[in-house]
Order: sequence, then structure tokens, then C-alpha cells
Amino acid sequence: MTTGSAASIRWFLYCSYAVVLSAVLLYVRFPEKEFKEYCIRKAESLFNGTKCTIGKITYEFPFGIRFDKVAFLLPDGPNTPLFELSSLNLSSPWRDFGSIFVLSGQSYSSNFSGILQAGQGNRQFSLDPLTIQNLDLSAMKPVNETLGRNLSGRLDYTGTYSAVVNQYLDGKAVGKVKLREGKIALLQPVLAMKEIDLQQVEMNIQYDKHRLQIVRGKANGIEMTADFTGMVQMITPWYLSNVTAKGDFALQAAYTRDNISARNELIYLQKQFKKTTIPFQVAGNLQNPAFQFGY
Repeated sequence: MTTGSAASIRWFLYCSYAVVLSAVLLYVRFPEKEFKEYCIRKAESLFNGTKCTIGKITYEFPFGIRFDKVAFLLPDGPNTPLFELSSLNLSSPWRDFGSIFVLSGQSYSSNFSGILQAGQGNRQFSLDPLTIQNLDLSAMKPVNETLGRNLSGRLDYTGTYSAVVNQYLDGKAVGKVKLREGKIALLQPVLAMKEIDLQQVEMNIQYDKHRLQIVRGKANGIEMTADFTGMVQMITPWYLSNVTAKGDFALQAAYTRDNISARNELIYLQKQFKKTTIPFQVAGNLQNPAFQFGY
């Protein structure tokens, strides 16, 4: 063995020993209280204008940390959290320590996971890939209360997201959204429907600097089916964001068989538009969208 090779091996062993020793000392003497205070300050700096609470922090050997019961609230607002994480796990590979993080956790009954990578300067970051499974929309009470109607269902997302810290609406995302077992209450009845019972919705989306585009969407529900495209122009506050969508829908045979008024109106619309599917469009904002037939 050459002298250079022996020196390299010794250097590697010394570094490995130092890393393992540091990890062991962290595990044995983890300063939870001081670290929790630091993490709370850091989290509040990542989301300006919010107050953060963390239930518990646990060190996970060798380079991992688990956060339990993380919540963000308005400092002077109601005690209802704006957003909650049941758990968040962060770990960093030793070769990329501090620049790449593997994250996973639970929020609103969902499981999420992703690879978080810090960018160069300007506090940039990316989540690639990012996966969210089984997000319970009905559990997001602030969203339902703000919109003034009930939304429910299980939401999945597979894709990417990147942005600059505290400029999250200026970010970018590409991915696929799936909604299962969904229900959306309507502001006004449409073809005798007061709510839409959706078995499955699939959407390919692209988001870039405040503009969310639904490139292709397909819905399959108990009462109807639809193909659609759309766009949401995000602004602050989010519920006043402009929404536009258009597409074609058809009523399920079982629904028209049991609803005479809906069947009669459907026949009239089919004659008017001279097609079996009915064109529709949606315009307005997220809190108060308006539905109408035709393009």
C-alpha cells in the first residue's frame, strides 16, 4: 500500500469517527428545549406574519429530526391554526449535509414525502419530487369556513414545487392532482344538483408565478361526468383569486332516470347546443364562482 493511499484511508476513518461521535453525542445530550425555541423562530421567519407552535422535537440517529404537532396561527387572530402538520421528519445525507433533506410526515390525514434541496442564493428551494397522498379536505376547516361551503374528499398530488422563501405564490409547480370521494356544495342548484358527488377527478396542472393552469381535467361522479380545462390567477387573499374554466359534461343515466326535472332540462339543453354533451363555463373567484351553460 502506498503512503498516499494509507493517508487517505486514515483521513477517511478519522472523519467517519468524528461524524459518528458527533451523532452519538447529539443523541445522548440532545438539547430539546433550546433547539425547539430555535426551530420556532426559524419557522416563523419562513412564514412571515405567523406564529408557530411545536409540540415535540425528537432527534433520530444519525442525522434526522422529528417534529410533532406543528401549527401555524395568526399572532392576533383566532386560536384556529391556519395550517397543521401532525408530524414532520427531516434527515440529511451526510455527503450533502445541510443542502439536501429527505422529508416525510403527516398532515390532515395525508402522508407526504419529498426531496428538499436548497438553491444558490436568494433563499431558493425546490421539492423534487413531492408526493401527497390522501389529504382530507374536510379537515381543513379554515378553507371551508372562508369559502362558506363544504368541500370534502381525498386529494393526491404527485409532482414538483420550487419557490423562494416567503414568496411562495411566485413559485413553480408541475404535477398531477387526483381527488377521490369528493363532494362540492354548489352556491346555486345546477340541473337539480345542490352538490356534486365526485367519485374521481384527475387534473394535470402547471403553476408559474401566480397562475395555476389545469391543462387537462376529467371528472367522474355519481350524477355527471366532465372534461375540462381551467386557470386560477392567484392573488392575496387567496379566496378572491380569479377562476375560469370551461368544458363539456354529461349527466349519468341513473341520475336522469330518477330526476324528471333534470332530464327535461337536459333534453332542452341538448337541443339548444345540438350535441349530447353540454358545454359549460365557470367564472368569478374561488369564494364566489359563477356557473353557466355554453362557452
